[in-house]
Amino acid sequence: MKDALWIDELIEDKRICSYYQPIVSIDHERVHIVGHEILSRGLEEDGSIIPPFKMFEAAQIRNKTFALDRACRLEAVKNASIIDRQLIFINFIPTAIYNPEHCLASTFTLIKELNIKPEQIVFEVIETEDVQDIEHLKNILNYYRSHGFKYALDDVGVGYNTLNRLLEVEPDVVKLAFEFTNGVSKNEKQKKVAQEMLTITHRMGAKALAEGVETEEDLKCLIEMGYDLFQGYYFAKPHPTPVKEIHSIYV
Repeated sequence: MKDALWIDELIEDKRICSYYQPIVSIDHERVHIVGHEILSRGLEEDGSIIPPFKMFEAAQIRNKTFALDRACRLEAVKNASIIDRQLIFINFIPTAIYNPEHCLASTFTLIKELNIKPEQIVFEVIETEDVQDIEHLKNILNYYRSHGFKYALDDVGVGYNTLNRLLEVEPDVVKLAFEFTNGVSKNEKQKKVAQEMLTITHRMGAKALAEGVETEEDLKCLIEMGYDLFQGYYFAKPHPTPVKEIHSIYV
């Protein structure tokens, strides 16, 4: 436990920075940036980057998951103010929020102070497969929606047997996990999961987003299926500043 003590200092000193990864649509083979996911990174005292999994691993050991989740969320909101008119995807861990009205008050206050439009914000449920209490999750998401925000489910397809149950929360966006996107053009099992998720997502009126797109072959396959939005290294890696434009790389 002592080995994880550093996370307490990191949270207290707010040594967290944001990286941006574009989310795109494709229309007539042209790439349009429709939004950015804001990804949190920790900072060592010398300024070097600490990956998120290492931060949250230490936070779990120290029982600081809520504190770290909140710190990352607030930093993401603060850094979202430079994104003009596009969607802003911000991660949160639902199991870290015990009471939405109390736990999210500082987040909503900051959004208002920065004059960010609620309809720009898409709160993204991470660790989807760990959600056991669907009613609690619904309560959080209804609270978001009542304030004008959108929400997305992340990493869907992992723990696929829970997909229909999770879709009870009626998200605005559903993100197909990297495990089913990467190599989908050559794998029939992945294609089946991707197609079934797409069908369920569109049936409920939500947008289907394929994350982790890395090759043109996979992109073409997902476009042909009918996916609406895309994210991944094929377009751009996470970057300290938002990407302004992606040239027409799809052929």
